[in-house]
Amino acid sequence: MPTRYALPNAAAMTQMFDMLFGGKVPVMPGKRLDTKAGSGNLVAIFVADDGNPVAAAICDLAFAANGGAALSMLPVSAAKDAIKAKKLEQTMFDNLYEIMNVVSTLLMNEHTPHLKLTTLYPDPGKLPADAKALLSAATAGHADFNVNVLRYGSGGMSLLTL
Repeated sequence: MPTRYALPNAAAMTQMFDMLFGGKVPVMPGKRLDTKAGSGNLVAIFVADDGNPVAAAICDLAFAANGGAALSMLPVSAAKDAIKAKKLEQTMFDNLYEIMNVVSTLLMNEHTPHLKLTTLYPDPGKLPADAKALLSAATAGHADFNVNVLRYGSGGMSLLTL
């Protein structure tokens, strides 16, 4: 069953991250990330114009810390410390939100309806019921990536769409 929204491939993700981080950011196929409460993964929810959730991005802590630190050029040690502590600094969290906002452009094309980022959740256990339902329903549109943020390190991201 085709999805209503686009799913980027690794090449499109690489191109976007190269532009965003100002250097080579190889993106390869990755493993599916867990969406269970307490998994440590963060979830960005994207909604259609009617406010219903239609897509999600799940990021592991490594990608969240590395990408969030790289966007503001925080020291690599700050990302490593966040991963070790299993807690993002607020700047990293805010930067991840901005990264997810850019990712939203890859979920649309001239054939898809509009969507926008609404909320970034620090734990899948904090998702509202409609967003949890999206994670269960979005099995047709699924792509998993490993993103290697230059000088910072690798992390995972999964994209789900209806």
